[in-house]
Amino acid sequence: MAKQPNPRPVPQPGKGHRHRQLDAIDHQILRLLMENGRMSNAALAAATATAESTSHSRIQALVDAGVITGFHAEVNTAAVGRPLLALISVRIHPGMRDEIEQQAQRLAKSPSVLHVFFTSGHSDLIVWVAVPDSQALRDFVVTDLNSHKEIAGTDTSVVLQSWRGDFDPIP
Repeated sequence: MAKQPNPRPVPQPGKGHRHRQLDAIDHQILRLLMENGRMSNAALAAATATAESTSHSRIQALVDAGVITGFHAEVNTAAVGRPLLALISVRIHPGMRDEIEQQAQRLAKSPSVLHVFFTSGHSDLIVWVAVPDSQALRDFVVTDLNSHKEIAGTDTSVVLQSWRGDFDPIP
């Protein structure tokens, strides 16, 4: 089955959302949801010492303001048959720079792609993939990347181990 395009692309900072000043309760809600995205509204209300209706309306306001961009399950790629992770730096030909967004969108539709990043520096895009094995990685690089005229070159780094950061929503 073909991967369906993400109906909600990752929002970019400052685009399409009104600015919302966050207070201590908002920060506490964000921390709790980042730790456990399945936490019930009742548990959030108890943990923040607010009424359930207040907790619910604050979460909705955080969603409406674009602070919370989605709720999702974090999947162990190895457990679903895709244990090999790689980061692929992609360079677009200088004369085809207007194709960067189209290439990013095309790549994001691939079932092997976890995320596509538009970057500064040596590469134009970084593609994060999860594949079953090195042959599948090779096939992705050859077929989905190097066979397209817009792609000037790639550099692939296999992820040997990773650690999730402890992002704190309070700057």
